[in-house]
Amino acid sequence: MRWKSITFTCLLVATLSSSAIRTSHAATFDGSLQNSSSTLQDTYRSIIESHLNKNFSIMRTVRILINNYPEHAAYIVNAAFDTRESRVTAIVIAAMQAEPAVTYTVVDIAIARYPDLCNAIVEAAIQTEPAYIDDIITIALQRQPDRAETIIRKAVASHPDFTESVLRTAAQEAPSSIFSSLTKSIKALPETATALIAVMKDFFVGSDDEEGTYEISKEDWRILTLEAKESGVSRKELEWLVKEGYLEKETFAKIFNERL
Repeated sequence: MRWKSITFTCLLVATLSSSAIRTSHAATFDGSLQNSSSTLQDTYRSIIESHLNKNFSIMRTVRILINNYPEHAAYIVNAAFDTRESRVTAIVIAAMQAEPAVTYTVVDIAIARYPDLCNAIVEAAIQTEPAYIDDIITIALQRQPDRAETIIRKAVASHPDFTESVLRTAAQEAPSSIFSSLTKSIKALPETATALIAVMKDFFVGSDDEEGTYEISKEDWRILTLEAKESGVSRKELEWLVKEGYLEKETFAKIFNERL
């Protein structure tokens, strides 16, 4: 019986190892590398379907393939989407986990193919690789400019520590959406309001031509100040708004129920 146990163990290891996938399809890959993109994608689709039929999960299959062939990430991800359209975010996560450097390519393909899932894709991608938040936000804003406000707000909400980085990216891709996104973030996340105001101060103070670039009115600043106050930001932490000329003294005093 011992030989049966050894044989079974060897077969199990071979079936579940990444090298098994690579070895079993080596000939197919070698013959496909020079083929057209569609043929290469078809090849990966066949491989994925084969391993799903062997009870491999889509996430594990994608991770193994991209680990072995990161240069083919676009073909692998497209093939995975063709095979399991119901697992879009899972495929994005698996690809990024396997090789973070393919983040830009993977997120770009995912949003291009599934624009209605943009918010979910962005959120999943940021949670998986927050260090690539600039790339993720850039792609999302380029692909879905009409959703800029939501994209920025969700990015700030998921990782407040990256707010300044998000703002700098948004300033290039969607400057008109920055302010409204931050105002809504302050209202939705009162526990981070003070930190967001501090980041805004660093970002806006000294910025060249902020009025023209970001189209921020006195009323916009007034509403933001009201939301900040309601979220627990102190008067002292908002005084820079008057000093920098974003708010009139009278308006600021009225917000805090003061008399001049």
